[in-house]
Amino acid sequence: MTNRNLIGTWTGAFALMAVALVFPVTALAAPNEALLDLFASRGDLRAAFDADRGYQAVPGSGAGFLIDLEDWAYQYGWKEYPSLLAYAPASPLSSFAPTRPVPSVTSGAFIVIDRTSGQILVAQNADRAWPIASLTKLMTAQIALDSGASLSDVYSVKAEDDVGGAKLYVNSGDTFTLDGLLYATLVGSANNAANAITRTVTSDKAAFVNEMNLRARALNLSRTTYVDPTGIEVENVSTARELARIADIAFRRPDIHRYTTTASARIRVLSRGTIKTITNTNWMLWKPEYDDIFVMGGKTGYLDESGWNLSVVLRPEMKDEEHELLVVAFGSDSRADSFVDAEALARWAWEGLK
Repeated sequence: MTNRNLIGTWTGAFALMAVALVFPVTALAAPNEALLDLFASRGDLRAAFDADRGYQAVPGSGAGFLIDLEDWAYQYGWKEYPSLLAYAPASPLSSFAPTRPVPSVTSGAFIVIDRTSGQILVAQNADRAWPIASLTKLMTAQIALDSGASLSDVYSVKAEDDVGGAKLYVNSGDTFTLDGLLYATLVGSANNAANAITRTVTSDKAAFVNEMNLRARALNLSRTTYVDPTGIEVENVSTARELARIADIAFRRPDIHRYTTTASARIRVLSRGTIKTITNTNWMLWKPEYDDIFVMGGKTGYLDESGWNLSVVLRPEMKDEEHELLVVAFGSDSRADSFVDAEALARWAWEGLK
């Protein structure tokens, strides 16, 4: 069995392939009966996807960067087998014809997805495990928001929440609403704020991280692992393909959309009665060179070991939902390069979608 059997014909270091990103927030449904019957009849599928592990992709197999058996069905199976039409995207992409080669970027791994159809337009090293840095906070925020806590609930930022990196400059014990802490976490990427919001679920940070990993397992993300809620630890890893699934879910949430499209936020330090102004780490929201691109969600991340990471949803026009793209790029050479890389990939894709 070769990669051609399962994930299409490769051109250079990437492939053009289709996928429907129709993923519930908490877990994926089990493969339907037709897909299971096909799985039983095809040895190449059985070699690529592990039935004992929720039909997850087998690393190093012909599955490539596919996540699981249903991912294969969403991408390819429905095209080949009428019995799998239940996996067809609601709005299949009629055509994608790039007019020039994929632009050269500094990112070590990336993926670009047309969100209307779910089609993956280009991917490079999208199955490579990578330190995701502060992209971790997309999962942290979702767990906190799903905890049942009110956005008006009050939490303190403690000295032990400071683990280095970006942070809110406050005194130990200063208090904020959960809403304020989420702005600090997703707009300013403050690590101490991310640690503080774990107390929406439990006083035990390790238990919160366990919830993050349980959510990843529920989404069949076998190559995604969390060890802390901030992303400061290099062992927080994922792949561009798996992070795209997490980001797609996160940015479709109205609350996370609101936080991650805010260029500058003013949050109140309740214990002092003062205001802190936080500027978004995503330059595409406020730098003038990106005035003609519309950001519908985004999160940045950086570690020495990871380089500059970015996950962002872009449109060429504010109301142009049909050309909305999800871009995940890992390991750009600089903060500025991460945005240049995302823009270059998006403009290349938009040209091919015309």
